[in-house]
Amino acid sequence: MTPTLSLRARWAVLSKPPADSSDYRVLRCSDGPSEMAWFEHVIRATLFGTPPPWSTAGRPGEVLPWISFGVCGAGAESTGSRWITVSVTDWNSFAEATWDSSGRRSATTRCFLVPYEDLARHGLGLVPLWNAVRPVPLPGEAAENGMPQPVLLTAQADPVERTVRRVEAAGFDWTAATAAVALEAPLALRARGDRFALDRIGVIDAVVSLLPYGYRATLTASTWAPDATADAPWICYTKASSPRRRVVDEDTPPEPVSPPARAHLARLRMLREELGTDGLLRALARRTAPASFPGDDGSRHRTGRRADAHGEG
Repeated sequence: MTPTLSLRARWAVLSKPPADSSDYRVLRCSDGPSEMAWFEHVIRATLFGTPPPWSTAGRPGEVLPWISFGVCGAGAESTGSRWITVSVTDWNSFAEATWDSSGRRSATTRCFLVPYEDLARHGLGLVPLWNAVRPVPLPGEAAENGMPQPVLLTAQADPVERTVRRVEAAGFDWTAATAAVALEAPLALRARGDRFALDRIGVIDAVVSLLPYGYRATLTASTWAPDATADAPWICYTKASSPRRRVVDEDTPPEPVSPPARAHLARLRMLREELGTDGLLRALARRTAPASFPGDDGSRHRTGRRADAHGEG
């Protein structure tokens, strides 16, 4: 039976009060009013586009919810100062829906921060991390009594067999080649059909599982990033393009170009032959020392899409 884990998470909510005419901003956070500006900086770094109007139809995965993963607060050496972020941008339920002063429905972003060392200790992937934050309601303004507090997340690490199924569903050859290419350039994933947000997280998780776990300490990823920049998020579904970003269609394994990427792909194939897919995944999961993607300047607070462009357009 898969053990249940308890994770203590800091959190923040970015939105607008009803009938508000100001920009999107952090309304509440676990660390109190003095830290709202810092949380806003963290959340903005994971906003990669403007949600369409709530009444607009769109392809699954391109309409809300959008789920993004990032990192903040990293020290030069210590993993203890690294916080992995999960940001969920969605519309509130109709009972809790709000409209701004222009009559546009406001979106809300819930952001959770979990210490990297806690995730690495248990080998927690993106899918179980999303499953841990998905059902958690954050305190409303009226519900807060005194100083806000972190929330407790309940998570279950995926057994390796489930990760194997995820890799095999995407295709080992495609997943391994895509993981290798991620070592030389940021990726623009293109779905072969309609994929909901959870399916997209599963594909991204499969790709990252074929890298040493330590790359999760610097990973930025998103289920949909219409305004992705040249290098943020590093792995995402998007139609945006740049000279640096590699477009990867789900039907076609990409071809690594650089020697390190080619060497990684060859190593994955060799270890799979020797250990099987499950043994390969276990070996990679044990390598938890933080690792950086190429071109990483060490900054953990990349500037994302402005929060004032975050709601209905």
